[in-house]
Amino acid sequence: MPAMTLPLPSGDTWTRADYEALPEDLPVRVSLIHGELVVGPRPRPIHQRIARRLATSLEEAATDAWQVDTDVDVLLDEDETEPVEIAPDIVVYSAEHDPYERPIHAESVTLVAEVVSPSTKRKDRRMQPALYAAAGIRHYWRVETDQTAPAFAIYTYELDDATGLYIATGVHHDRISATLPFSLDIDLKAVRGR
Repeated sequence: MPAMTLPLPSGDTWTRADYEALPEDLPVRVSLIHGELVVGPRPRPIHQRIARRLATSLEEAATDAWQVDTDVDVLLDEDETEPVEIAPDIVVYSAEHDPYERPIHAESVTLVAEVVSPSTKRKDRRMQPALYAAAGIRHYWRVETDQTAPAFAIYTYELDDATGLYIATGVHHDRISATLPFSLDIDLKAVRGR
């Protein structure tokens, strides 16, 4: 496989324009966090399978006001010198957003979900939830797989308006029933099964 060279930022930090100019078919995952380009490996198949199945279940439950996608860019902070743009594993966002346009602005997003992998434990459990909360995304779900926790579980959180931080709303092992901007009831055995 030939080596790939990423372009350099136009200044001392990466701007949104620099980030948006990156090719879409990079062999690695990239995020823009406070003006720094963060590069990570592509997820394992089991990670993608769980994300895809959960996203499909969410899409089936969603009303026409919402759309669900995986691995799409969400703009969390438009700061000129330290922008933040991340692609969560699952994003539930307003149907008013044109799916041909990227990124999705945080104010259009009601839920992001991250599937924890061995290489993403720290960012999925601590760093990214803080960024999502600061951007005002109402719901955050952390999916712990058998590889990274004692058992498969979805940890759900909701934004506390008083503190601007997430508060835990539940731990779900076999089934998740919730009311987001729409009601859902998902059998998690079908999501985690082989």
